[in-house]
Amino acid sequence: MADPLRIMVVDDTITYRMIMKQVAESIPGTTVVASASNGQTALDKLVRDFPDVVLLDVEMPVMDGLETLKYITKHHPDVTVVMVSGLSRSNANIVMECLNAGAFDFVTKPIEANADKARNALRLDLEPILSVITQKKQRAATEPAVEAGTSRKSGDVPSSPRVRDPVQRAVAKPAAAAKGGHGSTSLYPGLVLIGSSTGGPAALTTLLASIRQPLPVPMLIVQHMPPVFTTSLALQLHRVAPFTVQEAEEALPVQPGSAILAAGGKHMVLKGHPDNWQVSLNEGPKVNECRPAVDVLFMSASTVCQGPVLAVILTGMGRDGAHGVDALKRAYPNSYCITQSRESCVVYGMPRSVDEMGLSNESLPIERIGQRIMELCIPGMVQ
Repeated sequence: MADPLRIMVVDDTITYRMIMKQVAESIPGTTVVASASNGQTALDKLVRDFPDVVLLDVEMPVMDGLETLKYITKHHPDVTVVMVSGLSRSNANIVMECLNAGAFDFVTKPIEANADKARNALRLDLEPILSVITQKKQRAATEPAVEAGTSRKSGDVPSSPRVRDPVQRAVAKPAAAAKGGHGSTSLYPGLVLIGSSTGGPAALTTLLASIRQPLPVPMLIVQHMPPVFTTSLALQLHRVAPFTVQEAEEALPVQPGSAILAAGGKHMVLKGHPDNWQVSLNEGPKVNECRPAVDVLFMSASTVCQGPVLAVILTGMGRDGAHGVDALKRAYPNSYCITQSRESCVVYGMPRSVDEMGLSNESLPIERIGQRIMELCIPGMVQ
């Protein structure tokens, strides 16, 4: 039997330390080996208790979560940090910094007054994250050493030997002419759709920063996130992109040369016609246990576009996005799909599901995807 995942809980409030400890220990395959009330105490215990994972509060006295995270990332790179945050704008901004500084993911502190409901809500968020971290630990212990220059970041179990690694297959080139499902013909896609989850904020930042000029088509993005946090992410992406990035609002026009990020806690769908597209938001049932869901956006696009779409699936847990890419390619057979390469993913889950369904045209490192988007979308770009 594999050794349990060793967890340290860091929070300045004794109530939350107790709740986090109870929830973590209720998840099979985990054990809480230490707790601390601030970052400095946590660092002192880190070298004594050897945790695999630190559940780290954002706001604390003495040494806050961001400062503690930076120290752990620099001096203890084998320790995985998951941030624990309250639902506030200031915390959301700090969480964005933490995700860019190396935090694996984050969970929000439950707002339910009932203790049992609070623990259940926290467990729903925390269990899949710890499950992926456990898989990463098991793979690191059982896989042969990787060649120099490669990275073992992906969190999902390895692909079946029957499925060729998409990184190894020949890079597909776009068709000379892309014929849409309604008979339209275009050399370039009319829309860029991006889906991401765990590891997504940093990946999206890298991707948008590498796009050097506004695109002649609109971009819509779904990142799995709760409310408030997507507001901070949209501002972060707007600062690095060469075009406007804004959080979705009801009936917001979808225009070329701009990007819209789905609002946390709400599905985003595309409505209207290509000359007057708008986004619409709803609080319908979760899809793939997510809201917003990538599949919801992609499937809505498959019904209102009039030509090929460029779909991009980035790092993330689960399978969200695979059915949406399938719907796009069924509606518009020359739609094109780029998946983030396994070695550059924090979690090779969402891209893997698309790769294994044979829906990915190219699998690329995150640093190369922005350039490829420009090549596919901007007339005259060298391909």
